[in-house]
Amino acid sequence: MPFLFSYVADLLQKLEDNRAKRSGVKTPAAIVQDWFQYHKGLFHHDEFNTAALLSTLLPEKRTDRAYNIREKKLQTLIGRGLILGRSRIAQLGRWTRPEAGVDLAECVEGILNETPNPVPANEVTVEEIDGLLHSIAAACRFSSPSVRSSGVASSGSTPVDKELAIGDLYRRLSARDAKWLTRMILKNYEPVIIDPGTVYRCLHPLLPAILKVQDDIAVAGAILDKQRRERTVTGRNELAQYLKPTLGVKVGRQTWIKGRGIKHCLGMVHGRISCEEKLDGEYCQIHIDLSRGKNCIQIFSKSGKDSTADRFKLHDAIRESLRIGKPTCPIKKGCILEGELVVYSDKEHRILDFHKIRKHVSRSGSFIGTAQDSQAHSWEHLMIVYYDILMLDDMSLLSVKHSERRQKLKELITVVPGHSALVKRILIDCDRRTAKSDLRRAFAKCITAKGEGLVLKSDDPYFDFGIMRKPYRCCIIKLKKEYIGNFGDIGGFAVVGARYDASRAKAYNIPRLKWTHFYVGCLENKEEVRRFGKKPKFVVTNVVELNKSQLETLVAYVNPEAISVAENPAIDLRVEPGIDEGRRPVIIFPTPPVVDLRCFSFDKEGNTGFWSPRFPVVNKVHCDRTFHDTISFPELQELAEQEKTMASHDDSQEVLTWIASLEGVEPSSQSTAAPATPSQRTSIQDRNTASAGSPVGASPRDPGHFHTGASTISAPRTQSGPSTTDDGQDENAADENRSLARENRLLAGANLQARKRSADALELGFDQESKVPRRTHAHSAPNTGMVASASREPLAEIRHSSQRAHGPRMGHFNILRPQPSPPIASPAAGHAEVVAHQEPSVSAAKVWKKPSASVPRIADFPDDEVSVISHRCISLPISCELASYSVLLSPCVANTPYIADLLRIHGVQQFINDPEVWTAAEFASTKRLILVEAEREEATREFLQEVKSYDFKKRDWDEHEFIPVFDWRVLERLKKEEMLKGRESRFAQKDERFSVVIKRRGNFGPIWKCYAKGLA
Repeated sequence: MPFLFSYVADLLQKLEDNRAKRSGVKTPAAIVQDWFQYHKGLFHHDEFNTAALLSTLLPEKRTDRAYNIREKKLQTLIGRGLILGRSRIAQLGRWTRPEAGVDLAECVEGILNETPNPVPANEVTVEEIDGLLHSIAAACRFSSPSVRSSGVASSGSTPVDKELAIGDLYRRLSARDAKWLTRMILKNYEPVIIDPGTVYRCLHPLLPAILKVQDDIAVAGAILDKQRRERTVTGRNELAQYLKPTLGVKVGRQTWIKGRGIKHCLGMVHGRISCEEKLDGEYCQIHIDLSRGKNCIQIFSKSGKDSTADRFKLHDAIRESLRIGKPTCPIKKGCILEGELVVYSDKEHRILDFHKIRKHVSRSGSFIGTAQDSQAHSWEHLMIVYYDILMLDDMSLLSVKHSERRQKLKELITVVPGHSALVKRILIDCDRRTAKSDLRRAFAKCITAKGEGLVLKSDDPYFDFGIMRKPYRCCIIKLKKEYIGNFGDIGGFAVVGARYDASRAKAYNIPRLKWTHFYVGCLENKEEVRRFGKKPKFVVTNVVELNKSQLETLVAYVNPEAISVAENPAIDLRVEPGIDEGRRPVIIFPTPPVVDLRCFSFDKEGNTGFWSPRFPVVNKVHCDRTFHDTISFPELQELAEQEKTMASHDDSQEVLTWIASLEGVEPSSQSTAAPATPSQRTSIQDRNTASAGSPVGASPRDPGHFHTGASTISAPRTQSGPSTTDDGQDENAADENRSLARENRLLAGANLQARKRSADALELGFDQESKVPRRTHAHSAPNTGMVASASREPLAEIRHSSQRAHGPRMGHFNILRPQPSPPIASPAAGHAEVVAHQEPSVSAAKVWKKPSASVPRIADFPDDEVSVISHRCISLPISCELASYSVLLSPCVANTPYIADLLRIHGVQQFINDPEVWTAAEFASTKRLILVEAEREEATREFLQEVKSYDFKKRDWDEHEFIPVFDWRVLERLKKEEMLKGRESRFAQKDERFSVVIKRRGNFGPIWKCYAKGLA
């Protein structure tokens, strides 16, 4: 029997009423489940149309249908259908006024509540509505070809007749049902939101799996209806045949997850992953059916629309890459491929920006937004970049691992330079200890090359239909710099105008809301306004929406003055036709408030002709700033040009700057959603099999460590293979080693520069305010360029990375590119020797790792530097007794150049990074102490437990020796106190304040006591 539309309206109204409740609120999923349980008897009738019900509950999923009906047109159709007079039509149009606080659907409900329709003889069914809307969509050129060719319309029926039939439906509906029909036609049930997954599972347990493979509601519904009519048991065995791709039906996409950082990404993947370049193009799912002859190519877009005709310029590139029509064609029947459509320039030999695509690809036969674009040049053409294969000759590859699918794709595709290619990628082994470093370096190189980002894929099947699924299995992670920290921040923009959208206003649920969409812009004449008080001229760059809290802040605390456009004498606005699809602001803010924006990148929107933020999001609403403090329009254009300008192919300094920036924003104390990966554990076998006598000056191919003046950075051996390119070549080959060696030499300086700017200035005797040398020592570094232009707390990345995000900044914006800094030399940079490719810092370590046996466990300074620093403290050689101690550093701080420099200042020639060294005979009579990172409690606790396991004995006593443990920041305090004591008292009588232990009292000295963390 047919399914009444009033049943659907019951569900939608319950969801809306539940949202407005203050107590006794049920979850939307529970309400949906109860509704399906109540009506489950109707779902087994032969006349039941599954696709019609799904199209009614989830109208936004019918992307293949376009009605060309919006609010104003629908208002006219409803007015004609209900035969309303002039006053009632005015009442129907109240949705356009913000003070009314209603949308078109509620206006219809109000009219029918006042004058209800008579009870109809036959109630409206979902099948009737679905058939009418399908016939309207069949007459719209923006619908998919399958809908337009369906032939639903009867002969002699015009598109106008079909639209007028909507009014006939309204005369048979109740007020409540008419409200929900209005929202259904507009494909927007807001404020009600129905989860598609819940609907699929309630209708049939296998429907979610079927829709994954055949992502078409009409097709999936027909499958269930066929099984029901044939009276078969619709279980897994009968429907398993439909869990296979079908040519001509779009396959669903994998789940995509945003990676919020290197650590977050590695917590969601496992084993060897494919790290692919993310291209800024348009998604294509390409179906090849050789049985259709010349029309064998079918292309689906991301939304599911058939865009074969719109992308006809890509067909030749696809044919050439697959050798279709040639004897060597590797396809026998057909295949399904995934790829990205981009525009390639033969003149520039590169892929062009995203906005170039609209000149080559039409939208349902029309080129939209190209009025201010240049003509398509002869040297520009479409290109396809393949990255996956889902089916080959009736063989489904959805259950095949990614590595095998990639190999089949590689064998299938013939690369035609500039026309077709395989996506670039490298392989990263997450089981290696250097996985984090490898991914960070790959990401930094991608950013430097102006890439969109990275796509991380584990070696999983495309879909997993098993019952027990692992978290994040078969998911794809996209990593962009804008997802991390504050890399996407641009700066302040002026909010110059706003408009009201009744549907969006219902979703906010804010009483008396007047604005929902805000027009942001930049000053064209910023200097004239600031210097001469000229009339501000703004260029509107984007339209943004605020979240609920931001909107409440704007209304409550900023409350800007708002006037109509006709009454605006204060500011001039330039609004290009491409802004907000031609819509204009309804009100103007003569004193524009200020908001901070972040964006993904920059783009030239259609019919604008200038760069504007792409996918802008409001970060903050300012209550105390004026539009004079915002970014100007010329500055925005310059910013975009810099972002789009390609860097040199060997810009290692910028790569290293990004590596340091990415390392700085990693949350060192935040746990990931997934358990620790094997890359976070040290391989015991590695330590046992490594050569204990490995020399420091080994060949560049061997793992080892290098010295940067006062630091030692180690690279332990691992059994897993190194990161490889797609061809399986070792990235640590001779050619790559030379570039990596250069990067590591620069990285030593970059890390030193990033972590001890203010400390360097203090050490060199420079006053931070005056920048005039106050006092210099013979042991200070000669390079005065080490003084930073802005003071920064030492080791800020280590100590506060969990509290604030560090990102590169430029001027008063946080630009998308880190500002390059002048190179800074380590005190002994000339003696640095690179022995291997290793991670430059262990600041993100969470678990203590014992050094490999192949790595020397005592860090030495170069011979010439030792002769300079001798065995005494530079400032107070008599009072400071740190040089007489053997210092053991925990792994959290052992490889930090700044701490190594502090030890050098206090006369420490060597420090220990492995407690086993203390078991040697020469350390039996040496005084010992341990320095740790106190803020990393778990790692420190594990490290001290390891130290205690050695059970060190006192000299000539069979008694355990308790070794004092201090936070490393005691070195900073000592340095500060020693410099305050002054140069004149360097060789004065010993000051007990600087003693580690005051023997006559039997306790720690005053300075050391403040940083004591116990005994080991």
